[in-house]
Amino acid sequence: MIVSTFGFAGSPGSPSFVRVELRIERGILFRISGLSSQAAKASSARIRSALMSCGQRWPGKAITVNIAPAEVSRTSTAYDLPVTLAILASQGIIPKSSLSFLASAGELGLDGSIRPWQTTIFESALNISSQLSDEHHISHLISPPLPHNQKLTYPHSTFSHLQELITYFKSTPNTPKIKMSASPKNPAVTQSVYSSRKITFENIKGEHTAKRRATIAAAGAHDLIMLGPPGSGKTVLAKCIHSLLPDLSPEQIDECGAIYAAAGQAFNTHGSRPPWQSPHSSTNLNGLIGAWRTQKSRGIVPGSWSLAHNGVLFLDEFAEFARGTLEACRSPLESHTISLVRASGTTVLPASALLIAALNPCPCGRGLGRKNSCACQDAEVKRYLKKISGPIADRIAIHIEVGHENEDFTASFATSNQNITWSSARAKVARVRKWDRKHVGKDRIKHGPQMTNEATNLFNACRANLKLSYRGLNHVRNVALTAALVDNSPTIEIEHIAEAGAGRLFDRPTWLR
Repeated sequence: MIVSTFGFAGSPGSPSFVRVELRIERGILFRISGLSSQAAKASSARIRSALMSCGQRWPGKAITVNIAPAEVSRTSTAYDLPVTLAILASQGIIPKSSLSFLASAGELGLDGSIRPWQTTIFESALNISSQLSDEHHISHLISPPLPHNQKLTYPHSTFSHLQELITYFKSTPNTPKIKMSASPKNPAVTQSVYSSRKITFENIKGEHTAKRRATIAAAGAHDLIMLGPPGSGKTVLAKCIHSLLPDLSPEQIDECGAIYAAAGQAFNTHGSRPPWQSPHSSTNLNGLIGAWRTQKSRGIVPGSWSLAHNGVLFLDEFAEFARGTLEACRSPLESHTISLVRASGTTVLPASALLIAALNPCPCGRGLGRKNSCACQDAEVKRYLKKISGPIADRIAIHIEVGHENEDFTASFATSNQNITWSSARAKVARVRKWDRKHVGKDRIKHGPQMTNEATNLFNACRANLKLSYRGLNHVRNVALTAALVDNSPTIEIEHIAEAGAGRLFDRPTWLR
């Protein structure tokens, strides 16, 4: 007897339907096409114990399982559930006809429990592909319980134990209409984020310029790099920028959910807040931009940059990252996408994240960025800062220094609260973001505030005086335009060009020393 049902293969971000065929004949062997004998033995042990825990018997004959198409990956334990259902159908315990429209995936425990196996594979129906001619017959999915916050976009059913599934099939001998089981209250995998709404400008004393440019960066989605000694507020300022960002739209939430699904995670932020990623400086190239993995049929695994899509990627201790990892930032900074070409496959990942980088002014970390402020020699400082190459610095729109204000901190704290209030900063960012959504690309320059004559003269002088590249000049113009929008100014004034030009710190021939 041959029993056929459907399962899943591929990565969670781009799963595909596969056909699972089972044949029972004389003998004692248990074989799964494409799996090693050890993997097949492990699968048979789990299935045998799960059946015994549910009061069912092992067939006691040779079982051959074929998975089609033949080229799909078969290193996963997700085939436990479809193989078990096929065994039960071959013994007449459940109707054979009920499996002709079901696709299932799940790992079985020895007690019969159905355990999660990359449950995010069911999150996006649009990404489920197939090479099967009868794929259109599939009308329901079966899986272990999903996180309570996971959006189900496909007709879907969850069961936590094999006995529940057997009981339901027995109660509906005809083609059943699967009902939804209750999902657990706690998600299997969550995204750990801090409570960003508690971090505001009131947590930073002074630093008027830094707060102003942080508001501009959040409003215009301009990448930013900060340089300052430890304890000067770089991390707090980065979290303030994340707090300034508006909530995600439903379309953006779906995009983030699909990316996290490909990583085998559940997108679980505070409501609809943008994602926040802050990888350690020891993160390698694959961890930052993503990689192809053939183990466990993962396929493409997005890195931190893609996981921060529509949100903030904060790279603290920027100069401590490996040189190859830093240079890999060039493409996503420019195109907001990551194109991975490997022997295992080719894909393009979205990477439209706001990059915020932070580094110390010298190797010892105790310097203030001024000459003779620490024991570091000039050659050591130059060697340290040269880790940030020119192409990387040129692609970052705003460069700022923090921790160098010499004014009284008590007075500065009171003044800063008067100059830049948190509510007004959030309102300005929301207003500019709304305007940007209506004016994309060249429309931003065409319909935005235009430069005055004085501003145009200063802009033309920026290239000669600051030695800016054409990309750097474009950054100056875009940042000045955003500054004018933040101030609700009808024109780009000379102050806006000066402010944007002063934010090109790394373009100066001799900076800091």
